[in-house]
Amino acid sequence: MNDPIQKLESSVRGRLLRSEPLEGYTTYRTGGEAEALIEPADETDLATVVRYASSKGIPLTVLGAGSNVIAPDAGLDGVVLVIRRGLGSISFLSGRRVRAGAGVMLDELIDAAGERGFAGLEELAGIPGTVGGALLMNAGTKSAEISDRLSRLTILTCSGRKRVLNSNELSFGYRKSSLAGSGWLIVSADFLLRSGDSAVLRERTENIRDSRKKKYPCDLPSAGSVFKHPAGENAGRLIESAGCKGMCSGGASVSETHANFIVNNGGAKSADILDLAYRVRMKVFEQSGVILELEQIPLGK
Repeated sequence: MNDPIQKLESSVRGRLLRSEPLEGYTTYRTGGEAEALIEPADETDLATVVRYASSKGIPLTVLGAGSNVIAPDAGLDGVVLVIRRGLGSISFLSGRRVRAGAGVMLDELIDAAGERGFAGLEELAGIPGTVGGALLMNAGTKSAEISDRLSRLTILTCSGRKRVLNSNELSFGYRKSSLAGSGWLIVSADFLLRSGDSAVLRERTENIRDSRKKKYPCDLPSAGSVFKHPAGENAGRLIESAGCKGMCSGGASVSETHANFIVNNGGAKSADILDLAYRVRMKVFEQSGVILELEQIPLGK
């Protein structure tokens, strides 16, 4: 039987697992099995996988921390790339520049920069996910977005060729970027920061994290905001006004803490989450005439 993935088992230096449940790699704790799941050892290992998958037509799905995504219950064919430890380094360069691998957790980068007295990222404290994932969707808050401080980006093309792009060669908007759908894989990102006081930055960062913990449901598995805010509106307010708080589907429910979060109460399936998101959209539309746009990304489509 022809098994194109089998060859990767001898060429990949990182971890390769067959028929691996995705629930351990998503913050919703849902998802079926990945045909093959690979955690590359480093950038070279990543390029090997990308080039081989491209040459053989093997589907590639990329995960970071597994937040902001909904993995299908049926699983994913091909290779699921988990970009974490192998691309998890932070380097401080000249002129208040810092380079972070795509697998670095955003909070880890914020803390490391703050300890050096480098400011500009602290407003993003508490946002779950990796640097690569945050850039893909231009993660942010009301006061800042990760693209604000981006200087340049190192990526791998679909064929595994390395490219370095300046920030002005990319476009970013509200929870979107030109990286999404490009087929490019983020390897690392350079950020240009400003000077700050490390003690002040540490206090500011912790205050922001504490505020997020009080505002959002942190005691149950979730994946961040389900819907984008419509222009001039707040998705959570619209959902709450439509009476959706506490709505359930299987093991999933709309959080009583924050209406724009769906939580896994235990045993939820991705189908429950998607069904609940659809029902919330319908109720909001019936109540306000506003069509909410999904912020979270259903994988495998």
